[in-house]
Amino acid sequence: MEKVRRFIGQFLQTEADCWTKLDLNDLDDYNKSVTALYAMAITDLDEGFGILIEDELDQEEYQQKYMAGHLFKLSSYKNSVYGNIWIAYASGKSPRRDPKKGGFWRGYVISTIDDQLKIIGLMSVALSEMDMEPVGWDKSVYNPADLNINNFGEFIATERYDEPKDDGFSVQDYLKAK
Repeated sequence: MEKVRRFIGQFLQTEADCWTKLDLNDLDDYNKSVTALYAMAITDLDEGFGILIEDELDQEEYQQKYMAGHLFKLSSYKNSVYGNIWIAYASGKSPRRDPKKGGFWRGYVISTIDDQLKIIGLMSVALSEMDMEPVGWDKSVYNPADLNINNFGEFIATERYDEPKDDGFSVQDYLKAK
């Protein structure tokens, strides 16, 4: 799982770099970063990252450096369609607060495609409409094959790295054997 851990760390850093370069108003450098991010995932996920190749950039008044999201937990499964898959539970990138002190924001589903690790699905945290606090995972995975969020396959193992913020959801999900 160390290879997958390094991959998701690189992905999270690349994502943060994209947002930082967006603020720096360098169109070519920004688009190169977005292309690198897209290369780490299957084609159909491009729009799911919320960052797109641009023809021009708005001039940002405040330039911020984004910190990469933080990996809290990595679980592995044997899936009937993809073979070995891993779910990386991470916080979101941020220009202001330390992502290590946050809770779960997104789950990244990873598999090997053509001998390369790739993001094949995205899970998003569902928020309470009342107070915008996390209440669980959205009911589906953003993925063209519609992975089942309730059954990724045969559970193999989990590695836990750091406990997330106790927001009523993240710690409970962190401690589950999944």
